[in-house]
Amino acid sequence: MSMWSYFLKRLASVPPTILIILYFIFVVFSFIGNGSPISSGFPAFSDSITSYLTAFGIFVVDILIGHWGYLTAGTEATYSGPLTMLIDIYLFSTLEVVIIAAPIALIISFPLGRYLGTHHTYRLAKFGRSAVIVGYLTPAYVVGLLLQVLLGKGVISGNPLAVFPITGAFNPIALPSGVPKPAWLESNGVLISSPTHMLLFDSLIHGDYTLAANAFMHLVLPVTTLVIGITAIVTSLLEAGYTDNMGTEYVRSARSRGVPERQIEIKHVRPNAVMPVMASATIMVAFLLSNIVMMEYVFDYPGIGLFLITTMAHGQYYPTAVTIFLLGLILIFGAITIDTIHYAKNPLVRT
Repeated sequence: MSMWSYFLKRLASVPPTILIILYFIFVVFSFIGNGSPISSGFPAFSDSITSYLTAFGIFVVDILIGHWGYLTAGTEATYSGPLTMLIDIYLFSTLEVVIIAAPIALIISFPLGRYLGTHHTYRLAKFGRSAVIVGYLTPAYVVGLLLQVLLGKGVISGNPLAVFPITGAFNPIALPSGVPKPAWLESNGVLISSPTHMLLFDSLIHGDYTLAANAFMHLVLPVTTLVIGITAIVTSLLEAGYTDNMGTEYVRSARSRGVPERQIEIKHVRPNAVMPVMASATIMVAFLLSNIVMMEYVFDYPGIGLFLITTMAHGQYYPTAVTIFLLGLILIFGAITIDTIHYAKNPLVRT
């Protein structure tokens, strides 16, 4: 089967998967709404099966066509209005953190995983292995709280390392007082930077380096929290891959023929060591999403995770359901992309 055939086959599983996710959301949040789906934003239904299925059908259509309704004014601290705007306000803020954190984590993970997998007896490798295990087992909210204590401004008086803000995406004092916000930063009274909707990048694009520096300082601790989690899981998988492949028969055979160690690693060990990372990439996406939710809650960072927690806390069940649906879509299409790449790169999967 070709890569494109496999991709189309995986793509065909998306509609039923989406339907299952929507049904689960409908059942759970209709029940949470204390038997009153109208009050929670869900279509009304009676005890009859026909009424129930009709209400579910209306819910599915509304979600798929983007008819998501409105947030109730006064219950959500940063935004009230059309729910479709949450993509511009929150989702891209989260994407900004991921775009910065993921490359940094991979740049650290690959050489670190290689070193730990090829230097088992070194004392530094043993210490690094222990640090990776601790990073893997420590929840994101604990990492975030520790970073706030160690590096957060205003947490410990007199701490010389406490230079990073611990809440929000930027400090309003970075904007000149008494001056209207620029058009690229505000739209209809709502703070939405353009064109990327990611404040740091948009500030750099428009040459507002003061605001860019302020946004960067607010990103340091949230990004570091995600980097620690991603680095730990990728490094542990790479270490296991290197360890398993360094002692295989084909590696010993190559050594016996006098093949240089560097060439053995590049041609034989490294490609096979990366396979466990690719095979587990879907799990890492789910791990990343859960870490994002906890990270944004700890740092009060205005992303999709904080939006999810805020809407749940204020009983905004319909916005909560829509947010979970969006996160589910990200996981589904992320898994399909990763599985297709893994299928193309790993001949064992194609057999």
